[in-house]
Amino acid sequence: MTNRPTVRSPLPEISENERKKPLCYDPARKKFILYDEIIDGREPIFPVEELSEEDAARLVIERNLKGPDYAMQIMSGAKYTRDDVVREIGKGTSFGRTAVAAEQSYLSELLHQIKEAIGD
Repeated sequence: MTNRPTVRSPLPEISENERKKPLCYDPARKKFILYDEIIDGREPIFPVEELSEEDAARLVIERNLKGPDYAMQIMSGAKYTRDDVVREIGKGTSFGRTAVAAEQSYLSELLHQIKEAIGD
């Protein structure tokens, strides 16, 4: 039996695709943590803003690999596939660091909403 938290406000809506991607990472256990594990009380929230650069990159790479393939084009005209983004993050390029920062910002807000909803 899990220690299911009490929901105090509506949980953010998460697509099935997003449920497959980790929302945070426990560096001590080297464990990626999923939405369902947080909301049913199996795992705590680990703030993404407290991760080292390396662990933040690890989390964002894992999120990209768990999601569907995609292609994007940035304002400078360069086109990137999912694998290109993962490679840029792994190399620590300027684009890769920007991708990690953007994803951290998104995850930080999402985890805040979840925390408010479950009262953690």
